[in-house]
Amino acid sequence: MPEATIIIPARNEGVLLDATLRSLRSTPAGASFDVVVVDDGSARPIGQPGCRGGLRLLRTVGEGAAAARNRGAALAEAEALCFCDAHVAFTPGWLRGLLSGLSRFDAVCPAVGDADHPGGAGYGFTWNRRCETRWLAAPSGPAEVPFLPGACLLARADAFRAVGGFDGGLVPWGHEDAELSWALWLSGFRCGVQPQAHVYHHFRQRHPYMVLQRDVDRNLLRLACLHFGIGRLDRVRATLGASAAVLRRVFEDAASRRRVLARMRRRTDDWLCDRFGIDL
Repeated sequence: MPEATIIIPARNEGVLLDATLRSLRSTPAGASFDVVVVDDGSARPIGQPGCRGGLRLLRTVGEGAAAARNRGAALAEAEALCFCDAHVAFTPGWLRGLLSGLSRFDAVCPAVGDADHPGGAGYGFTWNRRCETRWLAAPSGPAEVPFLPGACLLARADAFRAVGGFDGGLVPWGHEDAELSWALWLSGFRCGVQPQAHVYHHFRQRHPYMVLQRDVDRNLLRLACLHFGIGRLDRVRATLGASAAVLRRVFEDAASRRRVLARMRRRTDDWLCDRFGIDL
């Protein structure tokens, strides 16, 4: 059995997916892996790609980034699940570096550099008061971080499945990584960064499929409905300019997952904000 399954959701990724798989094939990962590529409704269906080790291609019908990742994870037998975007380049030993972090964390991310502007990197991320991403500076060694970036993160399969994976109600894209991080932390798990592991990510100016800001905002409101107390939830609603009626609809839609997570809850949103200085 491989040490990790790498799950790559892709929709209209074209040459970037080809480059990602070439990088996987040519870069020594330092650990064994198999790969699941999830073609989530590409306009031009992905042909059977090639990569070192086993590779499976799963086709879905445009369910969204979160659901596509979950579909891929359902096929995995490895004890560690690595979720990567379809526009990532790898560096030698990257997977071994991530796997070594599972001795202290339940889910980890590498340093994530900008493939188009090399030089800096982010080491996990946090939020400002408007729930906007702020990348973290390099720590001196492995360290806890509030949120793991969806560009590349690795989780123990049992921890991932315990929280129900990514929230499939987040569609088509936006805040899946932060929601998973909230779910893990509040359920008693730990998230961290392994700074010696490094990947490069293409930060695109636009998506290769339609993503509307109203959908991204709805995803953030859903995240808040799942994890926040009344006061913080209302602050997020006000920040987004959402009406009470919209909040009510999103809250009702999130009820099933909220009940599941509530049964697992070991920590509060206040605890996480206090621990990482999130002024929200």
